[in-house]
Amino acid sequence: MDIVKRFYQCLVFLTITVITILVVDYITYHIQKDEQLRFNQLAYEEAVQVAEQIIAVLNTAQTLPQPKCDSETLNSLRVLTHHNSKIYDLGLIEGDTVMCSANWGKLGPIKIASNNETAFLSFVFYSQVSHLFPTDQTYSLVQKGRFFSVDEPNLYASLIRQQPHFWFQISTHDGQHVFYRYQPNKSKKLLFPPLEIHTKLCHDDYNFCVYIDNYAAGLAHYPPGIFFVLLFIAGLFGLIATYAWFSFFQKRNYLESRFRKALKEKSLTMEYQPVIAVNDRHIIGVESLVRWHDSKFGRVSPEVFIAIAEKLHLYPKLSYFIAEHSVTEMAPILQRYPTFALGINIDTYEIQDQKYLPYLFELVQCYNINPDQIKIEITERISLPLTELSDFSQRAKSFGFNVVLDDFGTGVANLVWLTELDFDFIKVDRIFVNALNYDVKRKMVGPIMELLTSLNRPVIFEGVETQREHDIIKQNCHWGYIQGWYFYRSMPKPELDQLLAKQALTPGIHNGPQTPNLAQLKVI
Repeated sequence: MDIVKRFYQCLVFLTITVITILVVDYITYHIQKDEQLRFNQLAYEEAVQVAEQIIAVLNTAQTLPQPKCDSETLNSLRVLTHHNSKIYDLGLIEGDTVMCSANWGKLGPIKIASNNETAFLSFVFYSQVSHLFPTDQTYSLVQKGRFFSVDEPNLYASLIRQQPHFWFQISTHDGQHVFYRYQPNKSKKLLFPPLEIHTKLCHDDYNFCVYIDNYAAGLAHYPPGIFFVLLFIAGLFGLIATYAWFSFFQKRNYLESRFRKALKEKSLTMEYQPVIAVNDRHIIGVESLVRWHDSKFGRVSPEVFIAIAEKLHLYPKLSYFIAEHSVTEMAPILQRYPTFALGINIDTYEIQDQKYLPYLFELVQCYNINPDQIKIEITERISLPLTELSDFSQRAKSFGFNVVLDDFGTGVANLVWLTELDFDFIKVDRIFVNALNYDVKRKMVGPIMELLTSLNRPVIFEGVETQREHDIIKQNCHWGYIQGWYFYRSMPKPELDQLLAKQALTPGIHNGPQTPNLAQLKVI
């Protein structure tokens, strides 16, 4: 068993770690793509400036009168070169033979040696021109008429230093002529399968595109030091996530087993929240609420353990436990005070269980309790057909129970329920009660309260927590009832006994057994 558990732990760890690495790879890829797009924009703007200066100097040179390789012409060309920082040199050319330049004076003549030549409009472009000047460098040359310009040899060097791992190329739209190309000298050894990023920006008027390519994107982009740090972080996250994953399920499974035991041993408890009459502030009844206080996990939320009960198919046992313990604990009070009421919440199961109402009726008879002292609270959150709800309501009333429409205002069929269901009380949800604190919302809630009061049914406002809420309810519905923390929270039976002892209630006369034999009842 331990081997299987360890295997699953390792499998989960590896899965989470791999997923984390892939997510980091994806995130870094997109970060690098944004960075590459910004770099592409810078290179594009630089290329546009170069093109604009080339066009400007060559067009201006065309206006020189009777150009020739004399001092006057060369001085004019030197001035143009000086005022255009992207231009390395400017000179005269006859056909494809260079005659002189602003920087070097009279040359050769030197025939242009280039394997890459193309024409666009009135310009002729040459790239990788060698042996043009008395240097070992190659140049990009543009010719228009009798003049030529030469770009700065290291024109894009500053950009390349920013991103030396990018492949960088400027060429015509069709890729036939390459103005400039840069490739990283050394291909580094990659520690992770690389991703690729390809971006480009084109200028239609000047017929060129700037291409930027990254063949080592994502985690493969980073040097070994950063890569292993990211790998360590991913592994650490995988370890923590795996621990949290198994701790969660272990705790949940442990909680489930402890709940199963608590229900079996009937160590769950009941608490009761009083319902108060607005006019005299007397307690006229309570709502029963199941509670679970575990020795290890403390007070567990009802939403949590009821969900566990449903998952483990233990809800039927929980339902009958609530009914039995609520009635059993409250029997002395219900017997002594015939007008006192006990509210029991039900859900889908109780409505569909044909044995629930007969069991509850037999239970109250055993304790000689009037059935109308039991309020069965049907919440609007129950998603059952209206016909099924209506049938249950009628059956409950046939046993003498009171039916309460609970959580009014939270469901999707509020008005339909009001007209189709046979009920005795309406419980207004705390959402509407809370809205009484705000002037704007109160204007919307007002008509709903008027509708409820027009039905001539007792109205219980639950979730009342503030003086303002209490005062507004008392002003508009003084004959109603209040349930909420403004008066009392839910409390165990002994505390309720002490509270009721301080309140003057009129006892009633009950005949029959005070401690019935519960073994005669059929309990699930």
